[in-house]
Formats: sequence, C-alpha cells, structure tokens
Amino acid sequence: MSALMRAGEPTPGKITIVDHNGRPFRSERTVTRRASYDAARTDNENKKHFAPADDLAAVGQLTPEVRRVLRKRTRHEVLNNCYAAGIVRTLVTDTVGTGARLQMLTDDDALNRSVEDLWRVWAAAADWPLTSRVLCGVEIVAGECFGVFRDSKRLERLGLPVTLDVRLIEPDQVAHPAGYYPLGNTNGDDGIECDEDGDPTTYLILKKHPGDPRSLWVTGQADRVDARNVLHWLRPERPGQLRGVTMLTPALPILAQLRRFTTATLTAAEVAALLAGVLELPDGNLDPNGPEDDDTPVAMDTIPLVRGMLLTVPGGAKVTQFKPEQPTTNHDMFVATKLREIGRAIDMPFGKVAGDHSRYNYSSGRMDDGPYWHGRDIHRQGLEAKVFDPALYRWFEFAKFAIPKLIGYEGQWWKLRHRWQYDARPVTDPVKDASADELNLTNGADTLAAIAARDGVSEEELVIARKRTYDLFVKHGLPLPPWMVGTQAPARTTTDEPAPAQEGTRAA
Repeated sequence: MSALMRAGEPTPGKITIVDHNGRPFRSERTVTRRASYDAARTDNENKKHFAPADDLAAVGQLTPEVRRVLRKRTRHEVLNNCYAAGIVRTLVTDTVGTGARLQMLTDDDALNRSVEDLWRVWAAAADWPLTSRVLCGVEIVAGECFGVFRDSKRLERLGLPVTLDVRLIEPDQVAHPAGYYPLGNTNGDDGIECDEDGDPTTYLILKKHPGDPRSLWVTGQADRVDARNVLHWLRPERPGQLRGVTMLTPALPILAQLRRFTTATLTAAEVAALLAGVLELPDGNLDPNGPEDDDTPVAMDTIPLVRGMLLTVPGGAKVTQFKPEQPTTNHDMFVATKLREIGRAIDMPFGKVAGDHSRYNYSSGRMDDGPYWHGRDIHRQGLEAKVFDPALYRWFEFAKFAIPKLIGYEGQWWKLRHRWQYDARPVTDPVKDASADELNLTNGADTLAAIAARDGVSEEELVIARKRTYDLFVKHGLPLPPWMVGTQAPARTTTDEPAPAQEGTRAA
C-alpha cells in the first residue's frame, strides 16, 4: 500500500461513512458564536483611554504610595478649594452634627436613666461629639481614620468615674515601620496583621506621624496594638479591602479643573480691565522705534491717563475701549455642570454641593433631599457598627463600677438594647410636616417614637417635657392650650388679610 493516499480515500482501520456515490462525508466547519460586549472590545478609539485599567486585587491596587498620593492631593484641594471644603463640612455636619446621643431601651427604666445620664456627662467632658466629627471628616478626606482606646488622666483629674478616651490616629501613621509589605503578612495589609480568616488582630502604629519633623528621632519604631483596642473607620468598596481611599477620588480632577478655569477666567478679566483702551493709527503712521524727540507713538507704548482728562490723538488715529471677553455667559453653566458631576460621585445633590438652592422649588428640593438623607442614614449605620457601638461596649467596662446595676450584669454588653439619636433634619415647611405627622398618628401609619427620633429626641423626653409643661400651666392657673385638653387646634387662616381688630384693641 502506498504511504501516500489519494485525497478523499478512506483511512484503513477506521469506519468511514460514505454517500450514495461512495464518497466519504466531509464535516462542515463548525462556527462558534460568542456573546460580545462593545465595552470589552479594544480598538484604536478606546485602547489609550483604558490603558491604565488593571485587574489587581484591592491590596495591590491601593498600595501605600497610591494611598499617600491620594491623601496628599485631597488634603491640598480641601485646604484651597472652597467647594471641596464646603462638601466635607456639610457631610460632617449632616452626618454627626452635635453628636450621637445614647438612648437605652432595656426593660429597666432606672438603669436606662442611669446609663444615659452618665453617658451624657462623660460625652461632654471627653468632647465625644468633637471626636466623632473629626473622625468622620478625616475618613472623608483621607479614606479612613483610626482611634485607640486609652485611659485619660485629664478625665481622672476631673473626678469622672469613666476615664475612657479615644485618641484619633491619621492613616499615615498606621504603616509598617520598614515602609514595605512584609512577606509573612499574607492575610493583612500595610500596618494591619490579620488571622487566617482575614480579621485584623494587630495594628502597627508608628511612634510619630511621618509628616512630623520630630519623627526623625523615632524612625522605624512602631507600637503593636491589639485590634480590640483600636477603632478603624473606613467604607470599603471591594472584598478584602483593609485600607481606605477617599470618596473624593473621582472628583479630584474636576475640582482641579474648576480652580484652573476660575483662575484663567479671572486672569483674562484682569488683563482686560487693566487696559483702558487701544490707540489705532493708519498704516505707516506708527513708528516701530521712535526717537526720543519724536512725538509719533511707538508700537506697544503706554500712555498714562488721569481720571476725567481730555485726550488728543494724532491725525487719523482712533481710540477704542478694550473689549473684555471674560467671563463669558457660559461661565456659570460650566461651573454648575462640573459641580453636578462632583455631586454625583459623592451622592450629594447640586444644592448641597454648590451651597445654592435658588434653582429649586419645594418639590424638587424634597426630591433631591430624599436620597441625600438616605445616604446619611447609611453613613450613620456604618459609624454605629464600626465606632459608636464598640466604643459604648468598652465604655460599659468603666461605667459598671459607677452604676450598681451594671456590676451584677453577667450578659454580653451588646444585649443591652439601645439606639442612637441624631439632630433633627432641617424642615422646609413646618406646617406641612406637622399636618403629616398628625395625620399619620391618627391613622396609625406612624408612631410617636419615630416622630420624636426624627426630631432628635426620645419618646420619653418628649412625653416628660409635655407633662412638665402641663404641670406648670396648672400650677400658675393658666388656661390650657387645645393640645393639653384633647380638643382640636383652631384652623389656620389661609387669607393674607389681617384679622379684624377686637373691641378695645387697635388694629395693626
């Protein structure tokens, strides 16, 4: 048998299927169809745009150097950009405000009052609201903030039974003293050691801030602090992310553009304002050099002017006022567009970002405020889980020696039911909100506790305040208002006309 076989001839030792003419069937080429995404294609139009894209893990993407550069640039922008500074302060004010207030919800009313009173005294002495605001602001600017529990000598000198305090640490100071990732720390990140489950066990806190000139004396020295004594506030965006990055990261280029555009516009306007006018001469009448004794104007020469003066010009010359071109009518539109883009990245409406609500009406204002305040509730929930509740549980370890009922408590501190109260939200139309609360209470769609919480007080505080007011009215023999005697309040007049004057009085 020839080693070479004719094309189409069956191979010996194999079963070949042939057609009616005895020729073997030839299988058609299979065409594989695949689903595709336009965004997954690489072409000449998008390859430069997506060139910096990577598939690194969170620990590889947020390297110490990347986080250091982002922190440095964000701090610079917040210190020098009015919009950036206003954004941070608005977020801190609306999230923390005057501080979260503790409300105990156990079945023991006496225990609740004792804990709330002692917490209120301690929070004022330790300035816990200020600590909360600084921690919240540092996280917005730097991406994360740390706090270390300590025993305060200042509170001890004041005679407080609870001497717990929190020392805030900037993220720059939580790092490996050698300045690199140790190879043995396979489960942690820079300055954080974790167990096999990825939970932090130890934090490495440098003796001094790297930006402190005094840190030269303690270079390479760090304290190993147990994770139980550390508060770490960050909002991770990826699984396995242990270090934070500022929420203003996507807005940094836009904030820089706003500053550059404003500076360029102002420079152009200043140059135009400095030139009172331009002297135009016919061709050939302008001396490019001009001898000193010649009165012919020299090119690019300047003529000093006096206010209210009468000016004569050479024959054929023409004086025109310099026409400024900046700022253009599109300047406000450009700024507003950029501010909206910034607000979208941080989930903040335009009115909050710009500090200008003149473009809103009542409905659009409430529509914008809804998602914004929902974002603040999410922000607060994270603060409660990562900062407020752990701080309260550690606070109980000190307070149990001052509150007798806590000494005999053998359960876990988290089993003592509680919640946090915040400042009341700003009200656009108090009348409409009060009418809605009254209607919801009447039909059972709302509770007094929920309404009191929105007002920043507890249900018990509200009822006690009403009882105290009632007792004062009765004590001094004053007529009781309608809400005290259970009658309906008089309807508000809807007319703008003044009410008629009563007999014996004078109309306004």
